[in-house]
Amino acid sequence: MSRPLQLKIILPEASVPPRAILGIDVPAADGRLTVLAGHQPLIAALVAGTALVTTPDGTRENWRLSDGALQVEGDTAILLVTEATLLGGE
Repeated sequence: MSRPLQLKIILPEASVPPRAILGIDVPAADGRLTVLAGHQPLIAALVAGTALVTTPDGTRENWRLSDGALQVEGDTAILLVTEATLLGGE
């Protein structure tokens, strides 16, 4: 099994509790971007769209995100957005 990536979603008025995930695929300004544990440090602009989060048990969650930014450092991915809504999982 892959090592976990820590996901933090930071919103203006509240944040989603940090949690371990296997990976995240987000709508970046230059196209889709996938981040797994061990990714190189990165800061990317995000466009509004759907993010796909893979949980440690293999479930895939769809999240609707607003424009914002993604920061990756070490094994932590931080989404800085004004809206993040869980649409469901597979």
